[in-house]
Amino acid sequence: MARRKTNLTKLEIMQVAMRMFLEKGFTGTSVKAISNELNISTGNLTFYYPTKEHILLELTKEITQFHTKSIDKVLRNGKNDLFSYCWEITAQIALCEENEQAKDIYLAIYSHPLTLQYIKDWTAEKNQRILGERLKDWTPERFRRVENVTSCIERSALTEACTDVYTIEDKIRLILTCLLKIYDIGYEEREKIIGEILELDYRKIGHELLKQLTKYVETQNKQALNEAINEIKTI
Repeated sequence: MARRKTNLTKLEIMQVAMRMFLEKGFTGTSVKAISNELNISTGNLTFYYPTKEHILLELTKEITQFHTKSIDKVLRNGKNDLFSYCWEITAQIALCEENEQAKDIYLAIYSHPLTLQYIKDWTAEKNQRILGERLKDWTPERFRRVENVTSCIERSALTEACTDVYTIEDKIRLILTCLLKIYDIGYEEREKIIGEILELDYRKIGHELLKQLTKYVETQNKQALNEAINEIKTI
């Protein structure tokens, strides 16, 4: 019974914290603000999640699940491996350009050791799954080593804001060029796929993806919370 109540409390904290992160950003949300929203002490909250980064880790897991589903949808729609890889990178850039709170969350994920390690592991496995047939001589360890570099590139894509002289198109082209070179994609194929990506309405993609991500996180948390409540009721 105590374990079930503990699980319920953790889910309640997650539901409130994730909503506040999406509304105010990770940086703009304090542990005290989350505690006040839940009407509990900060000591009670940190009993379940020692730091705000531990809550961010749980959100990171949901975000990566969402990204996996989004990539699989692109693949099911008949796009090839390279397009799907570039689409996901572009969608993340566009999503963060669309919304400052989302940008703050993604930057936090790439900045804190706890979440950075998780995102590196997930991305290495994701890239091996997508590009593995193309890079048959690459071992899982090589994908992981490469991710130590590519994660820095992806973080830099989020750090610098777009301007009139450094447009989102410039950013997408620069980041994809760097990443595709690392993955041994030749010049002609690289230019072809980047051209296809830049023909997309990536701003619309970012806008739609943000709405879908917000809905996905809310739905996942609500479902988990309802299941926990129902489990306690059946005791």
